[in-house]
Amino acid sequence: MFNQIQSFPCPSCREIINDTMQTCKYCGAPIDKGIAQAAAEVQSKVNQACSDASYLKTTALVMWVCLGLSFIPYVPLVSWGFLLTFIALVVLLIRWQTKFSDINTPDPDYQKARRSKNLAFILWLVALPTGFVIRPIISLVLSRLMGQL
Repeated sequence: MFNQIQSFPCPSCREIINDTMQTCKYCGAPIDKGIAQAAAEVQSKVNQACSDASYLKTTALVMWVCLGLSFIPYVPLVSWGFLLTFIALVVLLIRWQTKFSDINTPDPDYQKARRSKNLAFILWLVALPTGFVIRPIISLVLSRLMGQL
């Protein structure tokens, strides 16, 4: 098959260049082909980690929206949405941790992706007692109050 052109930051000036170049078009530094390919692979993993971390954060926010809506007594199927996103978030967190936690790069985007992953984990951790302890208690109290009216 054809080799796909990949991009990576220049070791000298940190500008993004592709792995087919022999010298950096920004600073003129010579580019070693092996180092370029290794750097391009790391950059590709960083890009995927950033993308997956964005999905994690979005899933965590959707989970909390579903949890919030599940407190409304006459919206029964939303609690299933909470449960599904809760489980999906666990799977996505484990996947991100196993695939991307060992990347060694100073890339600020990767650090932002780690923060997004950590935020998603904290939101999941707080949802654990909120969704499975507090919500059922509040639902029970609300149903009893509605029954007395």
